[in-house]
Amino acid sequence: MKKQILIVEDNELNRAMLSEILSDEYQVLEAETGQEALDVLHCHSRRIALILLDVVMPVMDGYTFLNIIKDDEELSLIPVIVMTQSGSEADEVAALAHGATDFVPKPYRPQVILHRVASLIKLRENAAMVNQIKFDRLTGLYNKEFFYKKVREKLDSDPEGEYSITFSNIENFKLYNDIFGVESGDKLLREIAVVMQKLVGEDGICCRYGADRFLYLDKLENERAARQKYFNKSFSDFFEGAENISFKWGTYEITDRSVPVEQMCDRAMLAVNSIKGQYDQSFALYDDSLREKLLREKTITSSMENSLAEGHFIVYYQPKYNINNNCMAGAEALVRWIHPKWGFMSPGEFIPLFEKNGFITQLDQYVWEQVCIHIHEWLEKGYPIMPVSVNVSRADVYKGNLVDTLLKLTKKYDIDPSYLHLEITESAYSETTGPIITTVEELRRLNFIVEMDDFGSGYSSLNMLSQIKLDVLKLDMQFIRNETAKPENQSILNDVISMAHRISLSVVAEGVEFRDQVDRLLSVGCDYIQGYYFAKPMPVTEYEGLLKNCLAQTDNSSSDISLSRNNKYSLLIVDEDAEYREKVRKAFESQYQIIEASNLESAISCIRSCKSVLTVILSMTLPDNDAASLIKTLRQNPAFWNIPVLASIPEGNCAAKLPMAMETDDFICKCHPLPDIKRRIQRLMEKAASNK
Repeated sequence: MKKQILIVEDNELNRAMLSEILSDEYQVLEAETGQEALDVLHCHSRRIALILLDVVMPVMDGYTFLNIIKDDEELSLIPVIVMTQSGSEADEVAALAHGATDFVPKPYRPQVILHRVASLIKLRENAAMVNQIKFDRLTGLYNKEFFYKKVREKLDSDPEGEYSITFSNIENFKLYNDIFGVESGDKLLREIAVVMQKLVGEDGICCRYGADRFLYLDKLENERAARQKYFNKSFSDFFEGAENISFKWGTYEITDRSVPVEQMCDRAMLAVNSIKGQYDQSFALYDDSLREKLLREKTITSSMENSLAEGHFIVYYQPKYNINNNCMAGAEALVRWIHPKWGFMSPGEFIPLFEKNGFITQLDQYVWEQVCIHIHEWLEKGYPIMPVSVNVSRADVYKGNLVDTLLKLTKKYDIDPSYLHLEITESAYSETTGPIITTVEELRRLNFIVEMDDFGSGYSSLNMLSQIKLDVLKLDMQFIRNETAKPENQSILNDVISMAHRISLSVVAEGVEFRDQVDRLLSVGCDYIQGYYFAKPMPVTEYEGLLKNCLAQTDNSSSDISLSRNNKYSLLIVDEDAEYREKVRKAFESQYQIIEASNLESAISCIRSCKSVLTVILSMTLPDNDAASLIKTLRQNPAFWNIPVLASIPEGNCAAKLPMAMETDDFICKCHPLPDIKRRIQRLMEKAASNK
């Protein structure tokens, strides 16, 4: 497309001559007066590359026309060649003084006109390109590269001046964009630029670093608090919703001018990043500790892969205990980094870093495999195998191959998936629900036990508990501390545990350290405890010692019956209601081998073939009087005398079935809370074990 040139000339013959000279290379527009030319410019200003202007015209002369476009920010960028009749020096000076870029005398010389037109258009295009490189197109502030250059020039020109560089961003700008739209967000950014320029004045230099992030150089003596107050107040006056925008500020006070400007800006950015997510803090001042932290993180990340390859990451085990009998119920696998140079590394230091850089997925898979290796070894040694919980990060869930990875590991080491409890942190359930629901359903279908970890740590996942089927709810350590410290009538601990039991979830409390916490958790029906009160995390050899003790206790029939998962203890559910059998199975499958029957014949067959310690939950409403027949069979056969029976009666039918239920060892209404059922089953299982 040809570039457009506007000829402003009242003489028709002159316009025709100029149009003839230019039309081969350019698209020519014509105007007879200055006013007519302004009308053309308002319609085509962005496409017009140059103006040829006669100064002597009726209605509006050329000088008036020049004065008008000189005051217009956009029109003043268009180069203007003034055409003069005399070519005198006075006319040339007058034209240049009014804003003309060049001049040509009459009569016209075609080659001179073409040469000057081409040169000025090229010069204008180069200048526009330079401006685009120097300035941010949305806000008009310097871009970061040119900002670096201008800051260095400023510091060099004022060696005694005291300056600071401040990095600023908006904490929840994306939310503002989502609510009010991108156009409104752009408007807000432009207003930030205007206010920021007013803020720093003539001595300051401003830059849009990118997105909602800004940089500026300012005199150090400007008082920070007053500056921030002015800056924040300005936007609440301009924009709907801006009062909810949180600005973060990080400042580097320039004390060492030998530091490259880019690094000065990085230090200001480090300061603002140090308060990211801290809603009660809006300003941070850079100090060397922030830089040392960054260097420390880089050192950690540079050695993580080599440490993993060389076995510097060690799996520790922290036991879990049944709160009702203080017997060990399993453990959680925790990773420890014992570096050959730095020694013991705190998980609180490296785990968040690995979650941020993605290395956590490799580390998790290493831990899973180590746990599978250990469980395989314990099986071969004949130890009582208790479930081990392993951590599953959000990155593991959303990576896409979690199910295949875990299944391959259990098959490789020939262990039952139920030995692995998968602790998926509560925050993962608060993310996009589709992938997590699909993944958990598939894992549970394959017999993995799935836990919601860190419940109560601050995320809203209560709704997820109604959308997704889980097995275990693990209460966060800080949640336990806070709730057990409150009076019972002010705590929600009992409500949370009751809610979990109503949807057939076992409850584990982590971080339990004191006896009064144990007593409180016991009183509200918590199932298991993990924490320093019972045991700290320990190396695998020490944990094996506990397993050996459990083996000895099992031989003496005094172990924790309810927590053995090695098929030594079986629970037979005899019920015509498949949904109720499913409910009971889900409630107890992490503790016992579950056997199901729906009638008399299948129940007797299961009892005869069962070689383990057995307890029966028997529905009193089996058809064809099967419940009475099964009770009679058990009581008349000496081989079955020692099998305890827990009779289950549907709600509203207790009186009618009570006489027959009295012939069993215990009875419950099916609507009874799950903790009550668990306590009764545990008591009957202990009775069965003692009679074995």
